[in-house]
Amino acid sequence: MSPKDNTSIFSYALALSILWSASIGTIAVWTVSEEKNSTLNLATAEARAYFNKDQAMRLWATEHGRIYVPATDRYPPDPNLAHIPERDIETPSGIALTLINPARIIRELDQNYGHLYGVTGKVTSLSPLARENIPDEWEKQALYRLMNGEKEVFELTNINGDEYLRLMQPLMVNTGCLLCHGGQDFEAGKPGGGIGIALPMKQLREQEAAAIVSKIAILLILWFLGIASLIVGAWIISRQVAVRQGMLQKLQRSEKRKSAILDTALDAIITIDQKDLILEFNPAAEKIFGYAREEVIGKKMAELIVPESLRQQHYEGLQRHLLTSETTIIGTRIETTAMRSDGAEFPIELTITRIDQEDAPLFTAYLRDITINRQMAQQLLHQASHDYLTSLLNRHSFEQSLQRLLDNMSPGSQHCLMYLDLDRFKLINDSCGHAAGDELLRQLAVLLANETGEHDILGRLGGDEFGLVVKDRTQEQALQVARQLLKGIQEFRFYWEDKIFSLGMSIGLVSISDAGQSVTNLLRLADAACYRAKEEGRNRIIVTSQFDGEILQRRRGEIDWINSIESAFDQNRFVLYQQPIVRVEADPGEKPMGMEILLRMIDPDGNLVTPDKFLPPAERYNLISVIDRWVVRSTFLWLANHPERSTLPALTTINLSGASVADPLFLDFVLEQLQTPNLPPNSICLEITETVAITNLSKARRFITELHDAGCLFALDDFGSGMSSYGYLKDLPVDFLKIDGQFVQDMDKDPISLAMIKSINEIGQIMGKKTIAEFVGNREILELLRETRVDYAQGFYLGEPAPLEDFPHSGL
Repeated sequence: MSPKDNTSIFSYALALSILWSASIGTIAVWTVSEEKNSTLNLATAEARAYFNKDQAMRLWATEHGRIYVPATDRYPPDPNLAHIPERDIETPSGIALTLINPARIIRELDQNYGHLYGVTGKVTSLSPLARENIPDEWEKQALYRLMNGEKEVFELTNINGDEYLRLMQPLMVNTGCLLCHGGQDFEAGKPGGGIGIALPMKQLREQEAAAIVSKIAILLILWFLGIASLIVGAWIISRQVAVRQGMLQKLQRSEKRKSAILDTALDAIITIDQKDLILEFNPAAEKIFGYAREEVIGKKMAELIVPESLRQQHYEGLQRHLLTSETTIIGTRIETTAMRSDGAEFPIELTITRIDQEDAPLFTAYLRDITINRQMAQQLLHQASHDYLTSLLNRHSFEQSLQRLLDNMSPGSQHCLMYLDLDRFKLINDSCGHAAGDELLRQLAVLLANETGEHDILGRLGGDEFGLVVKDRTQEQALQVARQLLKGIQEFRFYWEDKIFSLGMSIGLVSISDAGQSVTNLLRLADAACYRAKEEGRNRIIVTSQFDGEILQRRRGEIDWINSIESAFDQNRFVLYQQPIVRVEADPGEKPMGMEILLRMIDPDGNLVTPDKFLPPAERYNLISVIDRWVVRSTFLWLANHPERSTLPALTTINLSGASVADPLFLDFVLEQLQTPNLPPNSICLEITETVAITNLSKARRFITELHDAGCLFALDDFGSGMSSYGYLKDLPVDFLKIDGQFVQDMDKDPISLAMIKSINEIGQIMGKKTIAEFVGNREILELLRETRVDYAQGFYLGEPAPLEDFPHSGL
């Protein structure tokens, strides 16, 4: 060992000597302090004992009512007790007795016999009866403190140069006290003064000094032995250090590396021995489990971080590994459950390694809290399987659940599938906005969930459509559930701002009794039945089965039309037709006032398909706005490429669907298309039906107003078909009223139809709107229109629809 190391060891020895000396000195100071405190405590106990003696004497005296002594020069009648009638009495033998105050008894006992026990006592108050009981300055201050609520006052003071412990407690007034002090405003149960004790401290201090000297001597002996031990120990250690210094340096370097790894690791690292006792617990473990390292070192890991349900398994696994060296879990990453200091369980990812040492193996566990990972995975799983708005199953998960039901069906089991479509949802969505629609769907989801069984399958299939699988019930039982749902929807009221809405629901129901049925076909059947319920008047239930040929055929037909529409777009098989609109008073050969754009489809065989075949499926499957965009774009482009305005009608009308009118993006689309060069906006007239306008009144008004401001004209198609046509007309800034063809086509035979047309025309004239009669099929109808003074007409009699591309040779 180098001299430097030797110096270092003896420096430590010197430091320890100083520390030992300081410790002995501290103990000595503490010992002196404790002896003084002991002396004070003993003095206080003695003082209280003497106090209790005086108190007992006073209580005894007052308990017996009165104490009399012979009246002598030493004990003359007390003038302070003159108010007591029986102060002076005479015995039968003629001895005169006088009443003596208990306070005087105590005072005289202390004055005359206090030297026997070295303690003096005194009863005093702030207003004593006897002059001898007047308090000195210390007693006066003590009395003030007692009167303020203190229970006891004691203090070390000097009396005539000697140290005394003075103690005073309150003198509580009882009924016996009032005999003597009745004239001093004292009250029973309250302090009237104090009983004081003065205990001399001289003898106690001498005992204290002797004890201190004895203990200090013992401490000096201990100090000497300690110093000697440190010197001998330093010499022994210096010899041992020389041998182990090299090993210690290596160990220190290893420990530093290990400590750095443990302290900076993001994962919890815990090392245990073969007895499950914790040897290492890094900062990450402290953070994850909520224990400080000092709390867990040397304690069993299982009792701290292993849940009780897994604890026995943990112990058995550890013992099995120690006995058989089984390595199944060693080095393998597993997921399990751990426990925090507050008892909360949470998921972890765990890897265990074994370190073999000379005496016994050690095990190090690397743990990672995967709570957030699990939560994120569960959240993603929920988001993937549930509708974000209603928290019901989404369509994909609903279909998966239905497929699992079919896969696990046993012979004889029976279930039912319902397809539910909300009636009048579009009215609320369009009139109050999407926020109202979303809130309605959320409330309906709760209503449906409350009305269905715990094991039933409920999901939102899209928009305002829901799917419900009623498990383990016959068709009749499922029908009862459907009726209950329908009743609940009918009784439901949706409140939004200042509006109240009632609703309805169309339900299609199909039985599931064959495991061989496909999810696609079942949903198709239920959807088709639901659609049929809407067609038959809405707010009703249609029951169908897998063998219902009509429903299946209709459904397949709709799907075929959707496929035809999509292929028609891909293969450019949509074509535009036009039909002339003429003045009713037009002269022969006069150019038509306008033309209405009509849509046709060419099928793969070259046959012409009218829109009544493919537009209903297009509306049902949300393709109608796509078609409207194609018609508007194609018409505007054709007009822009035919700038010879003199040969064209003054007005070109285009029909729009309700879906397009309610779509704000479609409005932006039309405004953008109106910027097409060589296209005067006032040559365009957009037609919307009366039903569309009324159903989407606020959006229709905005749509018409903005495009009207851009220069377009508007026609209200099928006017008169609704019962409230006139009431809504004043709210819609349209330019033309197209009289419903059902009145025009038989006006020459039905006087009611003729009267309706006259009424509509008169209203139109009053409101400054032009009228157009459609479906004009013969000369008689045209003549009646002239008599009625309708402005314009169109129909097969005036000109059949013809391809727009053939203009101007198409019969205009």
